[in-house]
Amino acid sequence: MATVPAHQIFIHLVWTTLDRRPMVDTATRDFLDSFFRKTAAKQDVEIVELMILKTHVHMLVRTPTRLDLPRLVQFFKGGSSYAASRLPDNKLGLRWAAEYSATSVGPRQLDAVKQYLRGQSTRHPGEGVDMFTG
Repeated sequence: MATVPAHQIFIHLVWTTLDRRPMVDTATRDFLDSFFRKTAAKQDVEIVELMILKTHVHMLVRTPTRLDLPRLVQFFKGGSSYAASRLPDNKLGLRWAAEYSATSVGPRQLDAVKQYLRGQSTRHPGEGVDMFTG
């Protein structure tokens, strides 16, 4: 039986592509999903919900009590930009805007935030990335 940590810190992270240009296609989205999850695991962070659109990323994470948030975001943004831009099938390049948003989320707000993330492609018509690769 898994134990639940005594302290649970949830953060809603959001960042955009440079100039909010549509730089995320299906192949890039698939790469980012894997990259973000591996990066989170290395930092003892759990991705609770993730939505990747053509122009921005929403990520709900559970973090340990001690966390260097700017460093974590740098791993996500800087690492993914560097790696994704070098993929042979990446035709769009990938550059993130410098800023990001980080909002704490209380345990009672989790379901509402998850629903908010899941509704992003409806909120931003035309920015959803096809769910199937092929």
